[in-house]
Amino acid sequence: MTHNTIYHPLHHAPAPRTLARRAWLGLAALPALSPLLVPLAPLLAPAQAQAQGFNVTGEQLLAMKLKADGITLDFPRLADTGASVPLSANIVAPAGLKIVGIEVFLPENPNTRALKIRLPEPQARFTLTTRLRLAASQDAWVVATFSDDSRRGASAPTVITSSSCFDAS
Repeated sequence: MTHNTIYHPLHHAPAPRTLARRAWLGLAALPALSPLLVPLAPLLAPAQAQAQGFNVTGEQLLAMKLKADGITLDFPRLADTGASVPLSANIVAPAGLKIVGIEVFLPENPNTRALKIRLPEPQARFTLTTRLRLAASQDAWVVATFSDDSRRGASAPTVITSSSCFDAS
């Protein structure tokens, strides 16, 4: 018994080579080319640092010797938990300058920069009100950048207490 099949050109044509296959081949060759990519590492470092976050210690903030003139902070001295601690900052720019950016730093947190604001229009005065998550008792820092690229900053401490009972009573 003979079996006759109908020839259809789309069913028997060889699969066209596509760019996707070539891309996969290029990726397969990547481990062999990795020694050639080592000189690119310094170019990738800023992007990696940005992805990891910007971290600064309390000592580094103190070493900047920022003046606190024109920055008033309202931050509680004691907080029950670090889950949501209110912070209010009133910033007044020096005469002839405008505020162009504000940053909030929490040096004891894993990612120390908690907030970064770039103002679309420079302001002579700015009030910031937010809630912060604190990893431990620490100083909260507010640093303002002005139109001449100068910076001023102020800090306020808080102590995290625990109102929970941890023993079996």
